[in-house]
Amino acid sequence: MSHKIFVSYKYADTQVRPLFRSDDYSQTTARHYVDDLSLRLDVNDHIYKGEDDGEDMSQFKDETIESKLRDKIFDSSVTIVLVSKGMRDMWKSENDQWIPWEISYSLKEMTKNDRTSGTNAVLAVALPDESDSYSYIVTEHNCVTSWNTENMFRIIADNMFNRAEKNLIICDSCRNHHHTGKDHSYVHPVKWDNFITDINGHISHAKDIQSRLDEFELTKVVS
Repeated sequence: MSHKIFVSYKYADTQVRPLFRSDDYSQTTARHYVDDLSLRLDVNDHIYKGEDDGEDMSQFKDETIESKLRDKIFDSSVTIVLVSKGMRDMWKSENDQWIPWEISYSLKEMTKNDRTSGTNAVLAVALPDESDSYSYIVTEHNCVTSWNTENMFRIIADNMFNRAEKNLIICDSCRNHHHTGKDHSYVHPVKWDNFITDINGHISHAKDIQSRLDEFELTKVVS
């Protein structure tokens, strides 16, 4: 089943694993991963709803950019957030950065011209960093894979591990509580290398979580 997909990302983040591009020898940025992803989505019959590479929004005022992005999100049912090492500007409040607002719009129901767009399914796809590592965002323990939510925007972190009725076990190895199952988070986290091997599977999983929206405690406001 095809879906209209909006992609949220930090355009000029260079702290990503280089991609081989036969026609371009410039430094790889998160934008190049969007180009790669849009082709993969097309092959899988999904429709990419983000801005095109040649669509320069820098000439517009913030309110114009906001309107354009809201329109694209309104016309989508799935949002993919590309999590990259340099996605957050630590010198700016999250209120002044685009990604948190794009996620906020994705999680809200919006009405326009008597048409309502529901809450999107959301995936957080972590990109490997410039050292080909995910350690900035994922810690692999012997007993569990831990997502370092403190390195994400708050609105992403607040919508992970947010199932209202937690499915927890006490680990025999470390004696800590671990979330079980694959539906512990409304924002479904996955590494890029795993995501691209089963794009339809991960999107279907996010859509299944979306269909059980009332089982999750959503944070929809940028703080």
